[in-house]
Amino acid sequence: MLRTVLLLLLFVSFMTAQSRIIPEPRRYTERSGQFKVTSSVRLILGSGGTGEERIADVLNGELGERDGLSLKVSAEGSLRRSSGPFIFIGRPGTPMAKRLAAERSMTLTPEMKAEGYCIDVDAKGAVILAESEKGLFYGVQSLLQMLRRDGRALSLPAASVSDHPLQRMRGISDDVSRGQISTVENFKKIVRSCARYKLNVYMPYIEDVFLFKNHAALGTGRGALTAKEWKEVDDYAKRWFVEVIPVFETLGHWENILIHPDYVRYGEFPGAHTVNVSDEKVYAMLDEMIGEMAGAFSSPYFHMAADESWDVGLGANKERVAASDLATVHAEHYKRLFALIRKHGKRPVMYGDVILNHPDILKKIPNDVLIVDWAYGARFDYSSPEVFRAAGFPFLVSPAVWNFTGPFPNYLNTFLNIQSFSLDGYRNGSQGIICSNWNDFGGEALRELNYYGYAWTAECAWNPVTAALEPFDAKFFGGFFDAEQDELRSVYALLGSPANQYHWYELWRHPMLPNRDDMIWEKRLPLVQRMQSIRMTMPFVLGQLAEAEQEVTVNRSHLQYLAFAARLNLWFARKIDAQERIRLALKDTLMDSAAKGTLIAGLCGEVTADLAAVKEEFRRVWLTTNKPEGLDLLLKRYDRQAAYWNEMAASVRAGDFDLDPQLRSQWLYHPKANPRKKDSLQVKKAYFRTSVPLARKAVRSVKVQLLGDTWAVLYVNGTKAAEVMGRQSLSLLVENRRAVIADVAPLANDSLLVLAAEAQSFSETGSGGVNVIGEVVYADGAVQEFRSDAAWLASDTAAAGWNTTSFTPQGWLAAAPKPYPLPVIAPDLSSGRTSWYER
Repeated sequence: MLRTVLLLLLFVSFMTAQSRIIPEPRRYTERSGQFKVTSSVRLILGSGGTGEERIADVLNGELGERDGLSLKVSAEGSLRRSSGPFIFIGRPGTPMAKRLAAERSMTLTPEMKAEGYCIDVDAKGAVILAESEKGLFYGVQSLLQMLRRDGRALSLPAASVSDHPLQRMRGISDDVSRGQISTVENFKKIVRSCARYKLNVYMPYIEDVFLFKNHAALGTGRGALTAKEWKEVDDYAKRWFVEVIPVFETLGHWENILIHPDYVRYGEFPGAHTVNVSDEKVYAMLDEMIGEMAGAFSSPYFHMAADESWDVGLGANKERVAASDLATVHAEHYKRLFALIRKHGKRPVMYGDVILNHPDILKKIPNDVLIVDWAYGARFDYSSPEVFRAAGFPFLVSPAVWNFTGPFPNYLNTFLNIQSFSLDGYRNGSQGIICSNWNDFGGEALRELNYYGYAWTAECAWNPVTAALEPFDAKFFGGFFDAEQDELRSVYALLGSPANQYHWYELWRHPMLPNRDDMIWEKRLPLVQRMQSIRMTMPFVLGQLAEAEQEVTVNRSHLQYLAFAARLNLWFARKIDAQERIRLALKDTLMDSAAKGTLIAGLCGEVTADLAAVKEEFRRVWLTTNKPEGLDLLLKRYDRQAAYWNEMAASVRAGDFDLDPQLRSQWLYHPKANPRKKDSLQVKKAYFRTSVPLARKAVRSVKVQLLGDTWAVLYVNGTKAAEVMGRQSLSLLVENRRAVIADVAPLANDSLLVLAAEAQSFSETGSGGVNVIGEVVYADGAVQEFRSDAAWLASDTAAAGWNTTSFTPQGWLAAAPKPYPLPVIAPDLSSGRTSWYER
């Protein structure tokens, strides 16, 4: 009876033993006993070739980092005897491998040939067998994750592992184009992280951050990597069995390039996001760029992107699209790109979103292009994999780490999206999974916070049917920090909770604008509830991080990013609290003006002081892993926010309690125009003018701000003074150029300012519109303001000299003020702070 009970207990412990390996192996059997990893252990290589030596270096490298160990390495053929503790790494054909495989009943099956491996550990030693170098490498990665700390020593549990992936391509795409560009060393760290979890593809999303020989202006000040630097990353990744596939936009998302003065001419229209697909100079440029980039990467694939090309047909190609259709025009462009990519020895890869919007494209292009099917919503199932399977196209599914909406990734959506989409892709014959991350609005989201999502991607890619969150969580936090870290699991849970999340738009929104809980992409809890949750939970988070600081032995630097996110959350809650207290004070009928001013100015000072500290912390953590280029635009967001609060404080100190921050100048359109109304008359291009009489005295400065819907040029007394272009985008670079302030004092005469503007919209439901505000500061300190209003004139045609002082606007009509769909913050002309389009 006792024997039966003992056997039953042993069976139960055997059945419930969990591996510490991510991804979970196909088969893992843990037995009683352990193998102690000490300096007396010999590392034996089966063939002793350079590939196995590199793999041994990886093993020794991590043992050295974790415990100061460096095992003696010997080739099997050089051994006189094989007694003593050992770790064997080799292919199954050598004499020692055959003997060990027979003794330990280790079998390599056909499906394990490319990337599979076997591990067996007992008290005498550990054996890793695989048919391929990649399999041996993955075996070592699993062995490293099996390590446990036994007092001061490391040990391995007695166990056997048999493993191989169910999907061939497993990886991430990494947005480094929007402003946050890793140092080369950080790129290498990301590669190592991929390799640890057996991800074999890394796709950097590049746009304009490849420093082209003949287009150096594009990368200047942007942190662009040279071909040599990208090749260094590529060479390093190969040693870690990671294939680097560049993602380079070849149609849409050219806004960062097309906003550049020398490249505007290549766009569908001024300020467009897409190239002009009827311009042969565009194809010559793309040929050159693709060729140069292809030479820096060893992968046989080239990802041409081509997503979200919504501007095609709105400008230069309007007639071409009307003569056929969008599907045909896109397909013709794609086929030209396929030819260019193949010319440079690569196989094309592209995004599938435009194809799903225009499915006739599938009938017009060859079906050997690899489609990356992206979908980022959290759903139970996804229909798009069926579309590409039915059409006979090879495809990858691409969910996302939801890092793009705010300071900390929304891992609730992330994990659902990755698991469900990976499974739907697998059931429809997907080639694998590439998990995206996006760094919209200047790259403010710290990409070092994405590793949790990358590891879950690896789990779901390797095990699309059986991936399970609960065991994964324990394995990730224990392995990532080399410690039992319930504290950090709770930190991640709280930072990722919907009760503690907010959008970038909310963070940087002017404090006196109405609050929004309906931000794009996802619904939010009411702002007051989120403010309270942050105030209740973030001090606890910081306390947990302080405790973890004493325990964590690996990836300790990661704690600084979590701490920054918590402190930024606390500042956000402080901001919301202060702005609501100011609103209440403004409505308080029992408080006199002096008391109101003191209260409001004091709150503004406290908020800006806290913001300054957060700004410096952001600068520090950013520079830990990233190039300095791109940081300036993000720090300007802090400065702009501080300016809002300082301006409010100055206003109430001066006795002005009107804190509405929105533009007083009006958006003007042609009176026949119906902007943003479907099936209505639109005046695509319009002309506007007015005269501003000046006092006959010395002028110190004349400043004017121009906004356009969507492209606009301002003339002052017949001379071009300012130009704006660029529609709403995810690029902080473009957003910062949608408003411009010009000092036009040299263009003013003694008595008159003639302001003339032309504006053009390229939207299907758009009309050309303009917004102008300015001020004249006289030498005696007097200020004269002027702004666009109903007194301006408008025309849909323009005769010669229409923008000069001598022109008589005969037949021109009164311009029509019309609402703009988004709030726009008024500028501070004296300081040079431009307006900002809120969302």
